[in-house]
Amino acid sequence: MPIEITMPQLSDTMTEGTLIKWHKKEGDAVRAGEEIAEVETDKATMPYEAPEAGTIAYLALKPGDKVAVGAIMAVIAVKGEDPAALKKQFSSKSAASAASKPAAASAPAPGAPSAPAPSTKPAGAVLATTAKAHAASSNPQSAIRNPQSAASQSSAPAASYNFDLIVIGGGPAGYAAAIRAGQLNKRVLCVERENLGGTCLNWGCIPTKALLEDGAFIRHLREDSSDHGVTIDGIKVDFSKIIGRSRNIAKKLQNGIGSLFYKYKVKHEMGTGQILGAHRVKVTSGQGTKEFTGEHIIIAVGARATELPFAKFDGQTIITSREAMTLPTQPKKMAIIGAGAIGCEFADFYSAIGTEVVIIEMLPHLLPNEDEDVSILLERVFTRRGIKIYTKTKTDKIEKIPASGNGGGGGVKLTLSGERPGVIEADIVLVAVGVAANTENLAAPEAKLEFERGRVKV
Repeated sequence: MPIEITMPQLSDTMTEGTLIKWHKKEGDAVRAGEEIAEVETDKATMPYEAPEAGTIAYLALKPGDKVAVGAIMAVIAVKGEDPAALKKQFSSKSAASAASKPAAASAPAPGAPSAPAPSTKPAGAVLATTAKAHAASSNPQSAIRNPQSAASQSSAPAASYNFDLIVIGGGPAGYAAAIRAGQLNKRVLCVERENLGGTCLNWGCIPTKALLEDGAFIRHLREDSSDHGVTIDGIKVDFSKIIGRSRNIAKKLQNGIGSLFYKYKVKHEMGTGQILGAHRVKVTSGQGTKEFTGEHIIIAVGARATELPFAKFDGQTIITSREAMTLPTQPKKMAIIGAGAIGCEFADFYSAIGTEVVIIEMLPHLLPNEDEDVSILLERVFTRRGIKIYTKTKTDKIEKIPASGNGGGGGVKLTLSGERPGVIEADIVLVAVGVAANTENLAAPEAKLEFERGRVKV
């Protein structure tokens, strides 16, 4: 039976997708899991893999075609099937389907509302249109999915600015705003000092979930295979490959944002943005400084891990979540300070791949910001998995243990107080006690931007 390749639903909000390119042509043989196309979703450009091996019999779309989720994109002939016959069959179906669609009416039906008359509003009415566009952009995924939904045709006369909008920060808030404005035919500059996608895509939610998936897979093989009648001896974990898979997923999504920037003519400057005053932004990079002007400026600079005052991050033994997902080797023992979402995610992953994990939390429960029922259940699960939990316990001091001359030793020593006082030694300590806003040097003094506890006052 032929395999029908349909437009996948790659996110909860996706209703349609665009074919960017085919990696194969009709008549080509494909393997199961081989990339055959690139599809643009409401969030990024994603690869599409062949579900089974066979021969490409029919390509229903050409690059640039946009279709609804579930629409046929291609057909794969499996062993014993005639690709030419399948092409004839499915191409005739497509032609019949297209012919059956009613033509657009040339005049409105009786009783239908007539087209609006040309606008006679004064120039000030443009503010209302801008407000509507801003309201639409508050739901960026909806906006990216449906770029024609907002009133994008009316705009104020272009002022003498380099850009209509300058966005400082290229994370989920910044890139969504930049793309939406680009769809509305605005001149947009997005300033990002590192990788498009920000922390969430590159160093947070996305790659962490990839690691959790691998950890769950390994745990499933180790603990549940016998229930399915399968005996597995000596599971070997290739730590570098697990890390590499996570990084590749982040890289693909990062490239997808870059392709959307290109499509909607959003300019990207890699550097650190600083507001100099009204409408003025300076961008500093390794190549020097540049200054740009914009009618509007969006601040979307995100946050970073908070340091403990007595233990500065060194990226090797005292680390943040960023280093935790790119370690060169798997630690034998890891201490985690902070049992919020970040701390618990890494505790789960490293425990699953065989690292001994101790998690230390000053408050009474894991996930202290969540419902107590959830926290108690997670504590039971973690305990069953061999994770040591120290709640109502404070870390007073972190000392580095020097390595011995023969290559042994090294690591950290934690001094604890509270309900479970004592000393813990580990190869590495992950500090996940919260985040701080990236607002240092965000604005020059003459910009008169007000801050309160490191946050922009609004």
